[in-house]
Amino acid sequence: MSLAAQIESVQPDVYYKLLSEPYFQNIAIFKVREKRLDTEVNQALAGLAGRNGKGGATIEVFFPTLKSAEPNTPGPVCTLEQRFIVKTQETVNNGARGTGLSLEQIAVNLAQTFQLFFLGGPLQGFYAGSPFYERMETGGKTPFVAMQVTMQATFVLTALTRTLAPAASAAAGTVTLADQQPGGGSTIYYTTDGSFPGAGNPNAVLYSVPFPVAGGTVVRVAAYNGTLQGSMVDTFTVT
Repeated sequence: MSLAAQIESVQPDVYYKLLSEPYFQNIAIFKVREKRLDTEVNQALAGLAGRNGKGGATIEVFFPTLKSAEPNTPGPVCTLEQRFIVKTQETVNNGARGTGLSLEQIAVNLAQTFQLFFLGGPLQGFYAGSPFYERMETGGKTPFVAMQVTMQATFVLTALTRTLAPAASAAAGTVTLADQQPGGGSTIYYTTDGSFPGAGNPNAVLYSVPFPVAGGTVVRVAAYNGTLQGSMVDTFTVT
């Protein structure tokens, strides 16, 4: 996969990762490209089109930016910057049908979810920059408050407890996956189209039995276990 294709895949991977994590299950999440989906975001903030019957909080996932080479590093080291905008409309968010999560709680858990999250290939793990979040000025003309969260490769937060990635083996054109979490009970997803392996992705498949694949197929797998963070994504090519 080319570097350009790798960068192109970051936004949907990040988006589906958020949809797959229990912590964000009631927060409306949007992918943003050229312009924000203002109408949909505002409806979710107002509680009219939230997620799972909840409203008052949103996360906007922006397309990543490849920054210039970092100074004083050996070789051509670049930074991939991933930005998020978190918004809450406090009256709705703290109400009976709100998420009950503060702007700061969402921002911190967002950064912690993606710290050391490996996408595979030349794009290595995310790290939280310093500062990794900052409040945004809305001019007092909007009913919501907003915060920008930026992930890059400069500063590490305290490590989270993650689900162990599943063990994978391929023989005679068949891939077998196994839960490695102590006590078991993990839910394992896989994809063969290069997309993110998680419950939020409609192209991801819930693993139950070994499955056949053709030689040269790229398989991506990840495990989820209760309220633990999802595992790192394991990517391999079947030979």
